[in-house]
Amino acid sequence: MAIDVKVPWGEKYTINHVVFDLNGTLANNGEIAKTTEKLLKALAQKAKIYVLTADTHNTAGKLKEEIGDFCEIIVLQSSDHSEEKARFVHTLGYRETVTLGNGGNDVKMVQEGILSFGIIAGEGAYAPLLTKVDIVVHNIDHAIEMLIHPRKIVATIRK
Repeated sequence: MAIDVKVPWGEKYTINHVVFDLNGTLANNGEIAKTTEKLLKALAQKAKIYVLTADTHNTAGKLKEEIGDFCEIIVLQSSDHSEEKARFVHTLGYRETVTLGNGGNDVKMVQEGILSFGIIAGEGAYAPLLTKVDIVVHNIDHAIEMLIHPRKIVATIRK
């Protein structure tokens, strides 16, 4: 179970972990769209999925019921969410982890993965984050589809 991405300059990425920020990235107002949920289930056949959240909207319990069978929901515990997210990704391993985020507290996290996505959706995106990611999309479903069909990633990052 892995996502294999062979980039045009010859390098191959084998992705085993996908780490999502929740609010603004995967969810809007703490809610994950049904289309996104369906795509996450398909992605879970290829890689282990983690969702990191401060639980701003108090929806972590509900999300565990909805997507907990195929995604691990992790409620952040520290007062420095930016550092906590980065440390979590670092423990998974740079060469096999993809990160997806939209906010200021995602900047360090997206720099810890081999491939990173910035999501500009209903809650917007922190502009400096967009200069740190590899791919920017305006819809989380598009990012997940790219991970399910990695040739789309190759087409985007080709130099």
